[in-house]
Amino acid sequence: KSNISEQQIKIRQLLCQQIGIDEEEIPFAGELIQVHPEERNWEGAAERLLHNFALSLLVPDHHYPALSAWVEKTHLRGRLVYYRIRNQHPNHPIDLHPDSLAGKLSIKPDSIFYPWLESELGRRFDYACCELLEQFHREQRAITPNGQIKSGGTRHEKDDRHAINDRSRFVLGWSNREKIETLELQSRTL
Repeated sequence: KSNISEQQIKIRQLLCQQIGIDEEEIPFAGELIQVHPEERNWEGAAERLLHNFALSLLVPDHHYPALSAWVEKTHLRGRLVYYRIRNQHPNHPIDLHPDSLAGKLSIKPDSIFYPWLESELGRRFDYACCELLEQFHREQRAITPNGQIKSGGTRHEKDDRHAINDRSRFVLGWSNREKIETLELQSRTL
């Protein structure tokens, strides 16, 4: 049902079974975010930049005490990042760059986490999407379609350990249909 890796899903399943809550109450951020269909040429770059954030659990405030206690006493056999969501309403609107990556993302409309995600995406992922390196050079925070990321005006990163458009590694989206199709094609090819 999800694009999130099986290891992360198993941690959430165990957590929810142990503290007695429904898995849908604590989604992974990536299950609620996807790239606008008309911006698919930025999908691979967005996946790279948002990957770690997408693997974070969103925890409503009323579940926080039980969840944090369970995490503290449990050896997870993996990594878990979670956010305690207290206030669903952002303090003020964020003024995004005109070519912001955050503006190319959709948040699942019916999610109770919509306001928090909108604010967090704007705050953390307001990277100028630069088709041309000349623009990339001028920006403080920028990203190219090939996944080169610039932050703070000086730090640059490009991670080509995996192909930028390898859908089998994608974690964003509330549908995993395309990921399943990609995995089935890879299976047939093997």
